[in-house]
Amino acid sequence: MRSTVVPQLLEVHGTDPRPEGPGRRILLRDPDEVGAILHSNRFQRTDFVRQLSGDGLLATDGDLWRERRRIVQKSFPVRDVEAHLDSIRLALPGFVERLGEAADEDRPVCLLDEMMRVVSRVVYRAVFGVELGRDEDRVSIFQPMMEAVGDVHWSLVAPGGTVDAGSLVRLKRTRDAADVEITRMVERRRAVDIGIDDALGRLIRARDEGLVDDVAIHDEVRSLVLASTETSVNSLIWAFLLIDDRPEILARIERDLDAGGGDEIIDKVIWETLRLYPPVWANERQAIEPVDEAGRSWEKGDRAVISAYRLHRDPRQWEDPDAFRIERFEGLAERRWQPPHRFAYMPFGAGPHLCIGRNLALIEMRWIMREVHSRFRIDFDDPDSIEPILGIVMRPSAPVMVRITRRDRKH
Repeated sequence: MRSTVVPQLLEVHGTDPRPEGPGRRILLRDPDEVGAILHSNRFQRTDFVRQLSGDGLLATDGDLWRERRRIVQKSFPVRDVEAHLDSIRLALPGFVERLGEAADEDRPVCLLDEMMRVVSRVVYRAVFGVELGRDEDRVSIFQPMMEAVGDVHWSLVAPGGTVDAGSLVRLKRTRDAADVEITRMVERRRAVDIGIDDALGRLIRARDEGLVDDVAIHDEVRSLVLASTETSVNSLIWAFLLIDDRPEILARIERDLDAGGGDEIIDKVIWETLRLYPPVWANERQAIEPVDEAGRSWEKGDRAVISAYRLHRDPRQWEDPDAFRIERFEGLAERRWQPPHRFAYMPFGAGPHLCIGRNLALIEMRWIMREVHSRFRIDFDDPDSIEPILGIVMRPSAPVMVRITRRDRKH
């Protein structure tokens, strides 16, 4: 982990994958090319993504995408960055108590599990209108499906990769198990209205009005779980690991928190972490007809590979691109910061399909990091052994075992 260069990723994205023959997959190397494809109405989400997640927001385009987005968009207000703050605040005390107990008992904890548990409570309440108990971890039910989706995705983008029948069988089995949990969520949301404007509540009302059916609700919940849990959880893990290797940054965070601040430097850490380890490290767009775009000719079925990882580490756009340097984001707090190119930084995607839960993810990560660094120190058992594994998201290769100690705040 001490090096932020990931050779496997550089190898995968070092050449155009399968550049010849029908159904080519062509890597876009320039931000201008990326922008042209993302804004072209001749390219859409791939049919493969729909096979994985159904016709949810993650996979659809056109009128269906606009209708679904219209239904849930108001649950994610663009201009109200703190819209879900109550859900975050309600989830944090139990999280802090668990870390405190681990510290007092001097026992190791799996940081990945703890991040998943606290993010689960936030997402279930803010997005699905369902309140979980202090130690209730329902989102782990979706983990096998998310891993199966990631395995199938990686098998397609790996050089020479093919999808084996066993992976598809496992995907169907784990997706069926996830659908059982979604049915439970819908029943619980119908039975208890906690009085917030959540996406699942809006979908249920749309179902009652005949605008969507039960299949659509399952597709959307599946998509929202995929987009809102593993992305934030893994980004937090990378952020804590990067800080672990930068004691001077940790000292600045603790000093600012003790003085009553801390948001500015924590946000810089988050944004630089998302640059080095974008949660959705690659995606594709598929040509729906022959077209000339982004400086080349495309046949129907050709796929444009958009690698956020590569764009974020392009030396033409970023000085010393593999280094963790939070000073890149000076002016972020005053909203003066701009990327070197509009499509050189896209941890939440770009274009019309910009992530609907962007604000929730950013404020959620900020508050979790504030609580941890205000109260505790984290010591990783073996940080050098933790490397990225590629799937739908970039997740750690090891369980991420840590020791927690309490720290005295200096006022």
